Amino acid sequence: MDTPGAQAPDTPDQKASRADEAGMRLLREKRYAEALEQFRLEAQYAPNLPQGATGEGIALALLGRLEEAEKALNQATQIDPTDWRARRELGIVEWQLNHQDAAAKDLSAIAKLFPDDEGVNILLGQYELGQKNYPQAAAYFAAAPAELARNPRLRLMAAEALLKSGRLDQAKGQLAALHNQPGLTPDERFRLGWLLGRAKQYQEAIDVFKSLPSDYPDRLKLNYGLALAYLEEDDFSHCIETLKPEATGTPSSPEVLSLLGVAEEKSGHTDEAYIDFRRGIEMFPDDDECYLDIATLGAVHLNYDLVLPVVSAGIVRIPRDDKLLLTRGLLYNLKGQRELALADYQKALALAPERASIYVAMAMSYEDENKYSAALDILQQAVQRQLKDVLVYYFLGDVLFRQGVTPNTPQYEQARSAVESALSLDPDFAFAYLQRAKLEMMTRQTQAAIADLERARQLEPNSQAILYQLASAYRQAGRAAEAQQLFASVVQANENEDQEGRVRMLEEIIVGISSNRSTEP
Repeated sequence: MDTPGAQAPDTPDQKASRADEAGMRLLREKRYAEALEQFRLEAQYAPNLPQGATGEGIALALLGRLEEAEKALNQATQIDPTDWRARRELGIVEWQLNHQDAAAKDLSAIAKLFPDDEGVNILLGQYELGQKNYPQAAAYFAAAPAELARNPRLRLMAAEALLKSGRLDQAKGQLAALHNQPGLTPDERFRLGWLLGRAKQYQEAIDVFKSLPSDYPDRLKLNYGLALAYLEEDDFSHCIETLKPEATGTPSSPEVLSLLGVAEEKSGHTDEAYIDFRRGIEMFPDDDECYLDIATLGAVHLNYDLVLPVVSAGIVRIPRDDKLLLTRGLLYNLKGQRELALADYQKALALAPERASIYVAMAMSYEDENKYSAALDILQQAVQRQLKDVLVYYFLGDVLFRQGVTPNTPQYEQARSAVESALSLDPDFAFAYLQRAKLEMMTRQTQAAIADLERARQLEPNSQAILYQLASAYRQAGRAAEAQQLFASVVQANENEDQEGRVRMLEEIIVGISSNRSTEP
C-alpha cells in the first residue's frame, strides 16, 4: 500500500527531460564534458528518442572528438530520420572531418527545410564552389549575407562564384565592399587583387597588388598578378618591367616567360617575344604554355612553317595534350593541308570531347571540302553535349545555309534555333544577326531584318556582307535612296571576304587557346 502523501517516483521520460535541460544549460556555460554526461544519461532514460544521442554528438564535437560525434549523430538520425537538428549537426561534423559529399547530402536536406540557415548555406556554397557548380554556389552564398559581411575569405569565395557564373556586376559589388574593408590579411588582399583582375577592374587590381607589403612571401605570384593586370591595361612597359626580374636567371614557372613574351609581342618586339617563348620551351619542355604561344606568334605573323616544327616537337614531348593537337591542326588548316588537320582534330577530340573549338575547327574543315553532312554531324554532336560556344551555333547555321534553307521546312526551323542560341550566348556577335536577318527576309519580315542588320553594322561596320544585305533589306522595304547609297559603297560580298573571315576565325581560335591566363603561377 502506498504511503499517504508520498511523491510518485519520476518516470524515465521526466528523468530524460531533466537531463536534457541540464545538458543544454551546461553547453551554454561551455562545460562540455559535464554536458556530455547529462546527454548520455538522457540516452539511457529515453533510448527510443534522438535527443540524447544528438546532444551527445554536439558535446563531443565541441570537445574536438569528431569521430565519436559523427557516430552519435548517426545514431540519432537512425532513431529519427526526420530530426533536423541531428542531421544539421551531423552535416557540420562530416564537413569538419572532410567527408564533404556526405556533409553536402545532409546539409542540402536542411537547406530545403530552412533556406535562411546561414551556416548551412555557407558550407554548401563552399562545397558547390569546389565542385565548380558556380551558379548554385553563388545562390547559397547569397543566402548568407551576414556571414559574408563578417568573413572576407567567404566573401572572396562568393565573388569568385559570381564571376564564374558570368554575373560580373554582382561580383564587382562584392569586391568593391572588400576593397574598402579594413583588416584583410595579405593573402586575402592578394586574392582580392586577383579577382579584381578577373572582373576586368584592372586599375583597382594594380592598386591592391601594389599595396601589399614589401615582404610579401610569394613575390613571384604577386609580380605575376601585377604584370597580368598591367598587360590587360595595355601598359606593356610596366608589365615587362615587373616580369624582367622574375625572368632572369632560372625562372620558376613557364607562365612568367610566356607572359613576358606576350607583352614583348604587344610592344612590337616580336624577336624578343620569340626568344622568351623558346627559352620557356627549353626550360619547361613538358609544359604546353610556350609551345602554344609560339603557335600564336606564327599564326598572327602568317609564318606557319616556322612554328609547325616547334608545335610538333611539343606533341612528341606531350603526346596527350589536346590543345597542342588542336593548335597544330589549325596551323595545318591555315596552310590548306586539311587531311593532316583532320587527323589532329580527331586525336584532340578523343582526348577532350568537351572542348567546343575542336568541333568548330572540324566543321570548318569539312565545309571547305563541301562535306556539309559531315560538318552538320560534328556540330550536332557538340549541341548534344550542350557545349556553350557561340561558334558552334553560328557554324551550325552556316552549314544549313550552305545546304539550302527555305521557309516552312525543318531546316529553316533548325537554322532559326541555331541563330537564337548563338545570340543568347553572345548578344554582340554581329554575324549571327546577319544570319537571322537572312532568315527574316525569306519570310518577308523586312523591318525585323533591317533592325538586325543595323545592329550587325554597328558591331562590324566594315563587313561587306552585312552592308550588302542591309542594302537589299532597304530595297525590299521600299527605301530605294538608302539602298542605292549603300549599293554604291559596297561590292557584293564575295568569296574573298568570306575566306578572309574564316582565316581570321581560325587564327582567333589559336589565340584563344594560348591566351587563357586565369591560373596563378
